[in-house]
Amino acid sequence: MAEEDRVEPTLEAGAASSAGSSPSANETASPPPPKSNKKLFIIIAVLVVLIGGAVGGYMFMQKTEAEKKAAEAEANKPENILKKQLTDRKQNAPPIYIALDEMIVNLPGRGGEHYLQTKIVLRTADSSTEGKVKQFMPVIRDKIITVLSSRQMQELATVEGKTMMAREVALVINSIIAPQLTAIYILQQQPATADLQNLERIGAIPKETSTGKKITNEAARAAAEFWNVTEMDLPVQAVLFSSFVMQ
Repeated sequence: MAEEDRVEPTLEAGAASSAGSSPSANETASPPPPKSNKKLFIIIAVLVVLIGGAVGGYMFMQKTEAEKKAAEAEANKPENILKKQLTDRKQNAPPIYIALDEMIVNLPGRGGEHYLQTKIVLRTADSSTEGKVKQFMPVIRDKIITVLSSRQMQELATVEGKTMMAREVALVINSIIAPQLTAIYILQQQPATADLQNLERIGAIPKETSTGKKITNEAARAAAEFWNVTEMDLPVQAVLFSSFVMQ
């Protein structure tokens, strides 16, 4: 009977032991770290970098644009235009010849009506002069006709008369394509009052610069004292005649 009352151990104890150990395993497992805060910090950092780059780029572009406008304004000053023209002088460059179309004008003179039929060739040392001449060709032809028709036939029959007329033609062309430089050159030649009046009459002395600003006598004389301008510094260095017929 004693043996019958004896209870054998069962697997329930093991099960209980196992059940009792499971809470301990759960307690040792750590919860996953939060990721939302880390992502937020990364997004904020990226936004700060992007905004800072955009602001920096905008400020750089504004500064560059302001510097560009200041440089353009400085370059467009008459004195700086003159400096550039004199710096770019091409005295040692080979000559370039620009042929103009034939011109026929009436000439005043004794013994009835006369006319002049001529072909003019311009000598320059600057390749850009031809483009400027073509750009202002209608005005240039009008001024040349004014100069040619203002001469007496008797004057043009002499070498001195032709030379003087060629000089005036060169001046009127230069006054159109390089007004500041031409005004200073003329004043440096110290022309007599009669010659000055004649140059003003035919339009060889410009009244304004290429930027639209009027040339005052004081400014032109001050510039003439500072810069030594010769015929070689002018766009059109000389006027030549390939044909010259008077009747």
